[in-house]
Amino acid sequence: MTKIIRKTIWMGTILFGLTSSIAVVPAQAVTKGEASIAKRSAKVYLQSRQYDKALEQYLITVEGRPDDLEAHYNIGAIYSRKEHYDEMNKHFEVIEKSPKGKKWMKQVEAERIELWRQHYNIGVQALNAQKHDFAIEQFNTAIKVNTKEADAYEGLGIAYLQSDRIEEGIQAYREAIKRNPKKAQSYYNLSIPLTNQGTLESQKEALDLLKKGHELEPKNLDILQQMALLSNRQGDNEAAGEAAEKALAVDPKNPTVLNIAAQIFLTAQNFEKSASILEKVLELNPEDENAAFNLAIAYNKMGKPDKAVALYQKSVDANPNDGDAWYQLGDVHTKLENFEKAIAAYVKVTELQPANYRAWGALSRVYAKKSESVTGKEASDAVKKATEAYQMFEELKKQQGNE
Repeated sequence: MTKIIRKTIWMGTILFGLTSSIAVVPAQAVTKGEASIAKRSAKVYLQSRQYDKALEQYLITVEGRPDDLEAHYNIGAIYSRKEHYDEMNKHFEVIEKSPKGKKWMKQVEAERIELWRQHYNIGVQALNAQKHDFAIEQFNTAIKVNTKEADAYEGLGIAYLQSDRIEEGIQAYREAIKRNPKKAQSYYNLSIPLTNQGTLESQKEALDLLKKGHELEPKNLDILQQMALLSNRQGDNEAAGEAAEKALAVDPKNPTVLNIAAQIFLTAQNFEKSASILEKVLELNPEDENAAFNLAIAYNKMGKPDKAVALYQKSVDANPNDGDAWYQLGDVHTKLENFEKAIAAYVKVTELQPANYRAWGALSRVYAKKSESVTGKEASDAVKKATEAYQMFEELKKQQGNE
């Protein structure tokens, strides 16, 4: 028994020594003949839809015949069905780089367009359903399949921006413009997040983009309105007014265009122009409260408080907690020497905004004016209230000055 055990161990040692001494024989390169046989086999498998076996044989084919573009195309097509797009691209790129690739490029492009469309459409559906992560995945896949199409970059930009991934969204839009620099709306779309970043540099870039978009589509209202607002924000009243005029020329009855133009001219202190536009707005929509309020401002600045008073009254009737509207109403009543109505308006402001020292100051002044127009106890009461209001004005101003 002992001898048998020793013999087994000895034999094992010999076998181990033999195995460790055998050299590894390298795989022989596939010959052109073998590649031709593999290609014929691959075609048979492809016809019978045995794609894995067809792929195996086509890979042998291109190993032996690396310039066989038909084989590279079929390999790419099979990988596309498997959604192995990196591998697909590797073989399609062989065709693209080949001087003889023209024959197969139409099929390659058709394959890519169809795949791009599938993933792009799924991305759009996901975006509409607010499934942003899935949309981003699909748009990125569409881009991997076909880097030349701009729309997937735009979809990606929207998905990133709606996910608050602002920098990635901006970069995606820049890529879209590189691929299609003739689409005016893309310049507008990119200008919005840049404007919202709020820096002087980003706003300047946004305005430059809008100008390029305007050159492509001179009547694009989105671009004209944004140009007007952004120029206005940067203090360029001339450029803002020019853009607003162009927008009005495109659609003179568009309430949004009219309101933006009116705001631009009001800021530029062109009150007559602003008033004429706002009058048109109210003709189209008498219930537009913002237009009514802005028209009242314009009338008041034009020295027409009698035309402003009804509009301010309408504003406070619609928004009784609007302290600014009450203040403005008090101002026009003061100018019209309707002191009781002015006092009532300013008192309302102090009730809504007790710390508004300007309202207390205005109330003090109107009480003082009233005291000059009445006599006796009424005048004394007005002087007393004017003094009290002024003291409150001084105290609040002092407090806010120290904050």
